Amino acid sequence: MVLESLKKIFKKDDNKKIKFISSNLTSIGDIGEYEELPVDTGDIEEENIIKIKVIDLEDYRDAADIVVMAESGHIVIANTVNLEKDVDEEYSKLILYLKDKTAEFGGTLIRICENRIFVLPKNVVIEKLVKEMDNDDSM
Repeated sequence: MVLESLKKIFKKDDNKKIKFISSNLTSIGDIGEYEELPVDTGDIEEENIIKIKVIDLEDYRDAADIVVMAESGHIVIANTVNLEKDVDEEYSKLILYLKDKTAEFGGTLIRICENRIFVLPKNVVIEKLVKEMDNDDSM
């Protein structure tokens, strides 16, 4: 039944059906003849692509690189030490430096887990959605 549905989906316009070849292979094997389905990808220009950079935050040089990347429009995921545990005073100053520099260009610094932070450019907003309970759900 599923195979028949797939055959209808991949049916050519000139009523020629795609030929499926059965195989004794346990994994997906060669399907013989096939038809490539056109996918409109559009003309994506380089300027419309949003890039996400991942970097380890270990020192002020890394923090400066993160600020430059976020200010130029990249979303940055910074791998940090485990922020749940006690960190030394120098690392706390590093995080404060990153927070201040991010605020200067209008960006956002968001902690997403105990050892990752997002540094976002000013044109990116992350909002947390809160699900409202319906009265019907409580019964």
